[in-house]
Amino acid sequence: MTDNNTSKELLLLSINSFYNLNEKYKLILKDIIEGKHELSLRMIDWLVTRYAKNNNIIFWINEADNNVYYNLPENYSTDKFKKITLYLDYRAQLKSFKKFNFDAFRRHERITFNIDKNEEIETTIGQLNFFKWAFNNKIITYAIENQKKIYENMSKFSYKKQTSIKNSLIPKQDIINTRCFITFD
Repeated sequence: MTDNNTSKELLLLSINSFYNLNEKYKLILKDIIEGKHELSLRMIDWLVTRYAKNNNIIFWINEADNNVYYNLPENYSTDKFKKITLYLDYRAQLKSFKKFNFDAFRRHERITFNIDKNEEIETTIGQLNFFKWAFNNKIITYAIENQKKIYENMSKFSYKKQTSIKNSLIPKQDIINTRCFITFD
């Protein structure tokens, strides 16, 4: 057995343990992957890669009651708060696991993951690990609460990109005024 297989197995054990302790996340994950959830994979990926970077998304999680705060409450000294700086946390996870083991999409080697005794989904270790991180850090909660703003940002970028592509297809021609003499023989 290679070190790579051992690390994959250890990661999968950790992931299975997490999802077995949090059964509700299995159903949410299934709905997101199958496109039946209000959030799309594309939107979640956009949130952590572009939106969080451009908008410096920061929030706090009260570890005592698991609530999310967008402004640090005044009584923060009495409770234990976990600060989430979304883009930096995402980049740290990506650096730690690499894209192969941390990816919102189902790229690379597929596995079958049991939702319950009768249901299973096809996914990857990277996707399961990405969503484990997203559930642990309330990123899905943040995405649901800010869904409209994130989709508007995605649409605006998509429109700008389409416009710039259209403009780049039109050849640029500079008009140069020159004097010339034409003679007819």
